[in-house]
Amino acid sequence: MHWVDVYAEKLLEQGKSHIIESGTSISGQPHLGSAEDIIICDGILKAIIEKGGQAKAIWAMDDMDGLRKIPAQLPKEFDKYLGQPAYVLPCPDGCCGSFREHFTRPFLESLERIDVKPEPISVAQMYQDGKYDEVVTIALTRAQEIKDIMKEVSGSERDDDWLPFFPICENCGKILSTKAYEFDGKMIKYTCKGGIAGKNLIPGCGHEGEAGIRQGKLPWRVEWAARWSHLGVTCEPMGKDLMAAGGTYETGKAICEKIFDSPAPMPVPYEWIVIGGGKRLGKSAGTILTIGEMIDIITPEIARYFFFRTNPASHKEIDFELAIPKLAEEYEIAEKIYFDIDTGLPEKELDEMKRKYEVAQFQGIPENFSQVSYSHLISTVQTAQDWDHILKKLARTDDLSQMTPEHERRLKEKVQAVRTWLDTHAPENMIFQLQMEHPNVEITPEQKEVLATLLSKMGSIEWTAENVHSSIYDTSVESEIKAGQMFKLIYQIFLARSKGPRLGHLLASLEKDFVLERIKYFSA
Repeated sequence: MHWVDVYAEKLLEQGKSHIIESGTSISGQPHLGSAEDIIICDGILKAIIEKGGQAKAIWAMDDMDGLRKIPAQLPKEFDKYLGQPAYVLPCPDGCCGSFREHFTRPFLESLERIDVKPEPISVAQMYQDGKYDEVVTIALTRAQEIKDIMKEVSGSERDDDWLPFFPICENCGKILSTKAYEFDGKMIKYTCKGGIAGKNLIPGCGHEGEAGIRQGKLPWRVEWAARWSHLGVTCEPMGKDLMAAGGTYETGKAICEKIFDSPAPMPVPYEWIVIGGGKRLGKSAGTILTIGEMIDIITPEIARYFFFRTNPASHKEIDFELAIPKLAEEYEIAEKIYFDIDTGLPEKELDEMKRKYEVAQFQGIPENFSQVSYSHLISTVQTAQDWDHILKKLARTDDLSQMTPEHERRLKEKVQAVRTWLDTHAPENMIFQLQMEHPNVEITPEQKEVLATLLSKMGSIEWTAENVHSSIYDTSVESEIKAGQMFKLIYQIFLARSKGPRLGHLLASLEKDFVLERIKYFSA
């Protein structure tokens, strides 16, 4: 059973209606990892609805969080805003109404391209509109009990006068530098003494003041529990580090149940996405790969497939170079399996692969099978100038007889994705230019004999990528030369380089007479 169905069924055992929440701190451009929990929410939501339940997905924009550091994509002069809540910050480029809009609008628009449409909620607005009044008041009046819970669950200590609230300093506008120490039921007294955000010191201005319960925020662990209670959240994906013993989830769960008298949501722990080589995505380090970029180079359906192909807690590694054709190939195998085309995979894996394909779809499943591989298109789009030319080339190597208008739409998306990948992320050895004139390549007498043998084989084969590849490989075996040397020779006479895309796909996309003429020229 696919993991979205497992979670959906567990939730439906608890009730028919569910609120699935995710949240992101608005501190810069959301990267691919920022989209992960939102997309997980979408998969579970759709599975619940398929099974007859009701569900809503909420995305909490944590725009009351203070700016802790200056991400690489922000101008250095933003350091004057350190410690201030994100909702008051200006647009860094002057193109939007606010810092929040600048980063969240394109993020949500990208998610919508794959039919992920959570309800966005501004956390700052919830405080300011009084929606958190009750939970904030409860937290302040039961501060000692919250301290006891934190000590019991995580072992952390708090000062005797500690209060679970960070007021916004009325003098300097910072929220990360204040300490609340007294609550009279309406107002909170504080001092702007400075604080630590991660490893950064946020200096205070020394101001002593008072703030209302709408002029600040709860600490993260308390706010998380308060939000669960206030919104009635029943499920929330979260980084698996938050699930550690004595960690954030356990603390939030205890506060939610004991202080706010609400059940904690079912957690869905997930693994962080890392770039090839193990480097973690992060705004502060400037390691930004976005969901929009991914969709641009892999198509919407394959982008969804990436998130649903493995359990959320499984290792996820991606780079936008060679991993992209491999990911596309895996999706294409799942598509073949869905349409009962033999792929050689064990029968026990077939049902789950079919479900992975289903979950990746969002505009309906095609009525029949018609597929052109991403790897094949890498060759085709580099030897064709326009759509009609592409179709003409593909007609030589692929069965397009089953292609419907929906298939054509998807194929056009895949063609554009391949072009974008070639322009932005493809390794150099995948980018080539077909040599229309004979390149200057030195050919030994032995190589001429090998090419003559290959010419004889190719002249009689049906012109498919598989047959072309086999003829080259078989010739190398018969001629007792290494296959790598054989492929290198062919690349040189067609591309004037030693490497390139899959050779069978490349040559099969060309006119057979053109290929035979080129080999004949160098074998003479």
